Amino acid sequence: MGKKVAVIGAGISGLSTAYVLANNGFEVTVLAKAFSPNTTSNRAAAFWFPYHVRGDKRAITWVETSYRYFKKLSLDTASGISFKKIVKGIKQGIIDDDSWMAFMPANTCTELSTKQLPNGYRQGFEANVPLVETQLFLPYLQHVLTNKGVVFKEANITDLHTVALSYNVVVNCTGLGASVLCNDSRIFPVRGQVILVEPGFPDAIFLDNQTPTYIVPRQDATIIGGTYEEHVGVETTEPKTLEQLLAKASNVFAQLQHKRIIGNWAGLRPFRDTVRLEQEANTNIIHNYGHGGSGFTLSFGCAEAVLQLIKP
Repeated sequence: MGKKVAVIGAGISGLSTAYVLANNGFEVTVLAKAFSPNTTSNRAAAFWFPYHVRGDKRAITWVETSYRYFKKLSLDTASGISFKKIVKGIKQGIIDDDSWMAFMPANTCTELSTKQLPNGYRQGFEANVPLVETQLFLPYLQHVLTNKGVVFKEANITDLHTVALSYNVVVNCTGLGASVLCNDSRIFPVRGQVILVEPGFPDAIFLDNQTPTYIVPRQDATIIGGTYEEHVGVETTEPKTLEQLLAKASNVFAQLQHKRIIGNWAGLRPFRDTVRLEQEANTNIIHNYGHGGSGFTLSFGCAEAVLQLIKP
């Protein structure tokens, strides 16, 4: 295939794909109807963890590849990427799917004693993982791409095949937009609501993905989530739900109930039973969408897989 590539979509999947392709000598144009800070990726409480992808063994390579990319990018303090301890807790009386362990890089995860866990938790693990402060990283990445010669154009794409006439390759990273663009009924929105409190506590990411509860300490706020609301396509928060989120988090860390609330938001995750990462038959179109709540965790790994499809 030739060198002229259009990437459709400017969320983390689109930007990471553009990054990998630009680094490998392709002339990349990113076409999207919205750019940072007006993308769903900007609303993510983004930390690296194999969330809802463990049934797809392809993702073992993808998540490990992304981990390596984030480790390298974290060397630039302007990137907004840092490595944070994550504690994954499992409550008493809960049976947890431990398949996530197969996705962790070797020697990165250790089991904690019960004394090291919050009250009510029977088992826990810790690891150091990339924390991606989206409010910093996405503008940073777009700036890096601009310096690499990537062109950004605002466009509302309604037909991939028309775009494909002007480029050697088109990479579809439209997330939920693929539902209409590709007539794909297997992709659907899952709303996640979060509440933001003033920063400064706790020191580590906390995850209980059975409840679900996650607590993510960033520079600008501590993000408390979350919800998993299938087929809810409205990006609005509900006061009662936000109260419940804060109450659940305060049961884990009582100090959180005294923190000042500084905001809230909702985002729509693009879920699909499996990630669609393939070249469409008899076309120059490659699809890369359906990453659900693991967009950042899968991002650079899927981008590398796209590169392998393009390479002769």
